[in-house]
Parts: sequence; C-alpha cells; structure tokens
Amino acid sequence: MDVTTHSDIVIDTHTPHFSWQLADEYSLSGELIRNIRQIGYHIRVYNTIADQLAWDSGYVSSPLSLYTQYAGVPFSSDTRYNVSIKYYTIERESQWYTARFRTALFSLTDWTGQWIGSNYINMNQLRTVVDLKPIKIQSASAFISGVGFYQMYIEGQLIDPSRRLDVGWTTYQQRTLYTSYDLTDIINTTNERMGVGIVLGQGWYNQQQWAISLNPHITLAEQYGPPRALLQLNIRYVDGTNQSIVTDSSWLGREGEHRFDSVYMGTTMDLRATLACWSCANFSNFYSAWLNASILSSPVDFTAGGQFSLQIMDPIRIGPGALHIATSGQFGQLDGVQGASLTDGGVLKPISQDMINGQVFDLGQNFAGWCKISSLNASKSTIIQMRYGELRYSRGVNGIDFAGLYYENLDSIAVMDTVVLNGTGNEAFEPLFTSHGFRYLLVNGYNKITKNDVECYNAHSETTLIGNFSSSSVVLNQIQHNILWSQLSNSMSLPMGCPQRNDRTGWLGDAGLSVDAALYNFDYIGFYLNFLTMIADNQTPEGAVSDTVPFMTGFLPADPNWGTAYVTITWCLYEHTGDMTILDRYYVGIQKWIDYSIGGYNKTGLANMYFHFGDWVPVQKVSNNSLVSSYAFLRDVYTFVNMSQLLNRTANIERYSTFYQQLSEEWNRVFYNASVNGYVDGSQTANILSLASPNVVPSALRDTVLNSLITNLQSTGYFTGGIISVAALYPLLSKEGYHDLALKLALSTSYPSYGYMFNNQIQNATTTWEQWNSLPNGARSSLNHHMFNSIGGWFYRYLAGIELNALNIITIQPRMTYAADLLNFVEAEVVTIRGSIEVKWRRASNESILLSVVIPNNMNAVVHLDPLIRNGRCMKLMCDDNIIWIVENQVGQRIWSKHVLGVTDLMEDPVKGTLLVKVVSGAYKFMATWE
Repeated sequence: MDVTTHSDIVIDTHTPHFSWQLADEYSLSGELIRNIRQIGYHIRVYNTIADQLAWDSGYVSSPLSLYTQYAGVPFSSDTRYNVSIKYYTIERESQWYTARFRTALFSLTDWTGQWIGSNYINMNQLRTVVDLKPIKIQSASAFISGVGFYQMYIEGQLIDPSRRLDVGWTTYQQRTLYTSYDLTDIINTTNERMGVGIVLGQGWYNQQQWAISLNPHITLAEQYGPPRALLQLNIRYVDGTNQSIVTDSSWLGREGEHRFDSVYMGTTMDLRATLACWSCANFSNFYSAWLNASILSSPVDFTAGGQFSLQIMDPIRIGPGALHIATSGQFGQLDGVQGASLTDGGVLKPISQDMINGQVFDLGQNFAGWCKISSLNASKSTIIQMRYGELRYSRGVNGIDFAGLYYENLDSIAVMDTVVLNGTGNEAFEPLFTSHGFRYLLVNGYNKITKNDVECYNAHSETTLIGNFSSSSVVLNQIQHNILWSQLSNSMSLPMGCPQRNDRTGWLGDAGLSVDAALYNFDYIGFYLNFLTMIADNQTPEGAVSDTVPFMTGFLPADPNWGTAYVTITWCLYEHTGDMTILDRYYVGIQKWIDYSIGGYNKTGLANMYFHFGDWVPVQKVSNNSLVSSYAFLRDVYTFVNMSQLLNRTANIERYSTFYQQLSEEWNRVFYNASVNGYVDGSQTANILSLASPNVVPSALRDTVLNSLITNLQSTGYFTGGIISVAALYPLLSKEGYHDLALKLALSTSYPSYGYMFNNQIQNATTTWEQWNSLPNGARSSLNHHMFNSIGGWFYRYLAGIELNALNIITIQPRMTYAADLLNFVEAEVVTIRGSIEVKWRRASNESILLSVVIPNNMNAVVHLDPLIRNGRCMKLMCDDNIIWIVENQVGQRIWSKHVLGVTDLMEDPVKGTLLVKVVSGAYKFMATWE
C-alpha cells in the first residue's frame, strides 16, 4: 500500500514487506545523474504505543529495495507503529523516511462485540450513546463490518463520506471482511458523551437479489438474511486506561428513511422519516420508535473453515479520493476523444438536458455510479423517480420521433431510485447502497430540475492511475479512453462482468482477459489479490474453480478459459510487481486446479475436451470449440511450469514439462488439418490460438499456418474471432513480423472492430462493448464490459514497447511499422513500485526515429530499436547528440563508442536488423536512421 496516497495503513500480518523508491539525484550543474544504485539500507520499526523499538535491521549491504520482510518482534493487535527507512547509494546516504501503520485484530478472541440487527423489522439504523473520560485520547481505532453494506457515524457525521458500498462482496459464509478507521482526532473533538450510529444496507446479503435464484447450486441456507453489523471501537487514554465500545443488545435500532435498497433494482428513501442528528448523544425524539437490537449469528461459517478477515483491498469510493494520479502525462481529455476525463475529480455534470417522458440528462460518458439531485422544492409526499440507461432511442427511427431511454439491455431489473420528499424545501436526494451503469438519467415527478441541480458520481474501487498511453491516432486514443472507463466501471471490490444489468458478478473470464491492461493502467494489486483469495476460498476440495466468484451463475467446474484466470492473474501480478510471494501463496491452489483439469482431460483427450463458452461472442464460430478449451488448458500447464521454475519446485518442473510436450504433440495430431493448411477448420480463431501456444505448432508447419492466417485476415479485411482469440491476435502479429497488419486492424472503424464501437450511427461508445455488434439494431448487450480490454496490454507492451519482466531488467522495444503513415508517435508511462518508466517515440521521417526513455533508479534496461524499413539496417544511432553506432562504408564496417555515460553495451541482431542498447537508470534520447 502506497504511503503517499494512504494516510491510514492497516495490516493483518506479522510479516509485512517494505519497499521504497530511490530519489533522483542531480549533479552540481543540475543534470539528472544516471546509474543511481543502492548499496545498502537500514530499517527501524517502532511501537509508538509501547514506546519501544520492535525491529532494527542495522545496516544491510544489499541492492534490494523491494519486498524486504519484517523480522522483528511479533506485532500486537490494534497497535500503532512507525517504520523508518534509510538507503545508501554510491554517492550519498539518504535521509530517514518515516511512515505510520496500524495493526488489525489478529485473533477472533480479540473481538468482544456481537453481530446485531433484527429478524423482524428492517432495522437499518442503529445507535448508542457512550460516556468518555474527560481526558485526552491517545488512540481510537474502530473495527467494523456490516453486511451487505454499512456506513458509520459519530455525532451525526459520516466518518468517511467518499467511502461507499462497504464491505466488499464475498462468499460471506467462507469469508466476511471488516474494515478499520483511525478515529483519534474525531473523538478528541467530541464531548464527554458521544453518539455512535450505523446505517445498514441489504447489499449482496439479501435473499431478494436476482442472481440467487439463477444458480441451482446455491442452497437456501446460503441466501443469507437481514443485514447486520459488528463494531468494536477501542479507545486508549493518555493515562494508560482503555475503553471498548461494542455492538450488543443495548443498541437501539429502527427503520430509517432508507426504506429499500437492492443492488439491481435501486433504492427507495422516504425523507418524511428523516430524524435530524439521530446518531448524536443529545438526540431526543419522543415520537420515534426505537427497539433494542437483536443478537444475530455471524455470517461466517467457522465450522467449515470460514474466515473473518481485514479487507486488504481499497474500498469503493466516489469523488476525488477514488482515483489518485501518479502519472506525469496527459491530464484532461485528448483532442478528438469523446467522453469525460478520468482526471477531473470523479464528479460528472450533465452536458445536455431535454424533456422526453420526463427530464433526460446526458452525462456524456458511460460509467458506473449514481446521481444526486438537489434544490428540490416540492410539497410534502411528492414522489420523484430516477431511472438510468446506457442508450437512448434514436430520433426518427421507423418514422417515430422518440428519444426516450432504452431499457431492453437491462433484462429483468428496474434500475430505479425513488424518493418521497419531506416538503421542507431545498431538499436533496442521493441513493444509498446501490449503483447503476449508465450515461443517461431520467427524472420523473418533478420538472424544475436544471443541469446545475444534478451531479453524478463515478464509483469504483479506489486506485491510482499509474499508466498513461497516447498516440498520433485518435482511434487508438479513444480505445484507450474506453478501456480506462470500462475497467473502473467494473471494479467494484471485485472485477465484475458489467455494471448495468442483472449480471453483475465476478466473471473469471473477463477478469483474466483484462488484468494485464488493468495493471498497466491502475494500481490494482490489492484488488486482484483479494479476488485471487476469493477464488481460492471458492475452490472445491477436489480443485475445481467456478466461472464466477462468488459463484452466482455459470458452471462448476469452470470453462477452461474462465478458470485460467486463477493462473493468469497470479502470473500477471508477479510480472507487474516482481513479488515472488504471490506465486508461492497461490501455487498449491493453482496446481490443484490444473490437476483437476487433467482429470477431465484424461476422460476426453484434447479432441473432446469439455467447454461451455468457446471463443465467446465471435463474428465467426470455430467448428470445434474443444480447441479453444484446450488452448487455456495448455497455457495453464505452461505457465505453471514457469512458476515451478521460479519457485525451484524441481519435481513439478520435470513432471509438467513432460506433460506439456505430450499435449503439444497431441494438439497437432487431433487438430491439424492439412486440407486447410491450418487447424480444425482453418478459421482465424483456430490458427491464432495454435500459433500463440508456445512450442505447439511444429517448426516445419509454422510458416504454413502463419501464412494461412495472414491470408485469411487480409482477404477478409477484419478479425472474426471473439474475446479469447483477440487477446492473442495482436501480440502474435507483432511478434511474427506483421505489426503493420496488427495496427491496420486496431485502427479500423468499420464493423467488426474496436473502432466501430465509437463510429456507428446509433451511439459513439465511451466504454468497451460486450460484443462487436452490441448496437446493430439497438442495445441488446452491455455497452460497458471489460472482457475485450486485452488490447490495452498490447498498447503498452508492443506500441510503447514496455515489458516489465517482473521488474528485473526492463525491456523497451516499441514495434515499428514499415508504413510510416500508420502511426507517427506514441507516448507512454508506467509508474511501477520502483519508479516511473517512460517511453516517447516519434518518426522524424520514413527512415528516422526519435526515441526517449526514462528508466527508474536501481534498474537496468535493454532498449531495442526495430527497423523502420523492411530488411533495413541501422546506419547511424545517436544518444544525447553523440554518435554511438555508425556504418561507415559500403562493406558495412561498424563502429560504436562507449563514451556515453549509462550506455553499457550495444549489439546488432543480424537476422531481425534490430539494435540492442543496454543502459542503466536515467533518461536517454536516441535518434536512429535506417536504410
């Protein structure tokens, strides 16, 4: 967790890791110094409550600045600590850098409160009043859980207004989460009597939720029940005494003005029932009925190994606190890109307003969240309804002049928020405990609302924007914009499939396909670690995982291309962080999943391997979807071999390597079709997945199959596959020397393509669609999905050329097109845990390129310069205005100079014509000329 964006860090482990970045250093003339390398570090951890040192590492001679494990005195529950870190480089000794953190409650025995609520009424407001000592408080920590959702109040004030839809959705009987607040400053400003309040929402802990009835595997006992809360507020006074405020049957509860909430159906609020400052100590209202809360059971099934654990991922938030900005690049909106800017604070205002069956407001951007309406001056008991939609009917369609909201793609849910006004004047309404996916807001029941009275909140799991990609192509820039918004729209404590209809659940297929792009753009490490833990929680003893987590719909066992998310997400997290403990943590579970899949394979072989979805939503279906299922199966085995090598699991390396070789031979035996010079039916999907599988297509056949694919793509003029093969398509073409073709497909704006999503006659998309043809004659499908976002990883890895390589030695290799007019420049940045990596390239001419790179301190990189001309050769390479490579005469004599500081080696690949330049940390400007 980043201390620059999180002022209150809470941990639930005795062995945390510490990482730090090395600051830039400058020469006396102000130049950035290259090759800043750490030679040692010193860490101290101090227990501020006990006023004693918990760990002193002493000086450690080491270049490592990532994932240093704490090795001091075991931590105590609910205790405050400081960590101070100093590092040493060849040139200097840094100052001490200090950060604070707190510990959670490590044991269930540390909890003394009880779950409270009611089985008889909709008890969604709970309150108590406590007496405090008339002395200063040293620390106050609240530990709280409310399921489905909760909000906490002290003396009438919401503790964290930007934090919403807490706690995160889980399979509650297997794992329920709790959160924590540092309330020291808040309570020190209260009086000696203090009121505490909790508001509860149904959330996902509700028998009325639509998805419950879809899954025959979910029993009645797993449909949960009424909402409930558990709170423990621990107070330490400066005199050394302690006080705990806990939930028990002495708390009073009632049904507040919040009368109904549903994740799918929306909310209802009756402002006539509002009680001012009901969570204040001096609250008194003789006409309101409050009942003692009942003691309810824990949502966790401890007898079956269930866990009650700290929520490690960031909460869902709204407003400026939802998205931190780490990049130094583009803010606001790029020229030509449609939609709202992510960097404008997360609050959207309507861009237009008109009247069609009510007042319709266009927010100009498809997103997930809700709207607040203000300045409501109507009489008591006036009912106002708010409805949300992604699309409007087109004017003039079939001779009908109608542009109302389009609800057909919402399936069977209402998506409606309702408020009953109190009549006090200047009222406001904002729904609680629900969210919607929408671009348009319809308001009925009150026609005096203006655009100034509406503001809408972009809600998503808190994160930091760490990636920035832009180019000379408006099409690519719009695709990037749509990727960013669709990723955030579907990041609601877990990666959901879509935000608008009755299908909001954690589809593994979507998550696995988009994770690479997501991690290039956002700091979602904790977010995906939580999701991996949920997959592990839901895994059967036999090793099967389900298509969705929590398992609400889909299949168990999962389709291989959905279950592969367990492997893919784990591997991507390692690639983006270099944290080996992630591989180790989920290794056993991944092996169980692969062994379970092997059990299915033993019954069917690859030729008849089970499948449910195939290459989902393709333009043209492959005739044998067993190849599609086999693709994920082979990839899982191959990735597991790589994990085993990194973790030095020697027995598994040999066993699964041999098995993979067996599978690759079988693949060709059962799927290769000589009559079509390719696999199965010769379709794009079949050949793409075969070529993308490592060491599967024999070398003697590879050119034949590749040529068959290229011929198909060129003659067809577009890609015909679905979400599985498109993720493999672009990297495959770029690696195989067809980068120009990859770019032509990516730049297309005709159906089917990414560009068609925002170049059609119905609506120009600002998020990624669920299908290539979501809008042929209306919106039967979602207009805000992230399963097609895989192309975003290709933007960073191939167009910008940033390969993170587990943050060991960075590879910078932007692929160059031979056609200079396809793409003229790219600018990209990825802010890693080591620091910022920046790449900017621009074609100076058909034969020349300018390339700037920035490599973080304490790192090395290999910069590849690809030919701009087919079969071309680099004739001159300059770095910082110095010639470091030149071909001086017709026989090709090469000369290179090492006198440029930071350039440690230079090589030419005579086959590919690529120059490889090895550099240390720092900023570099290259210019290369080819002929």
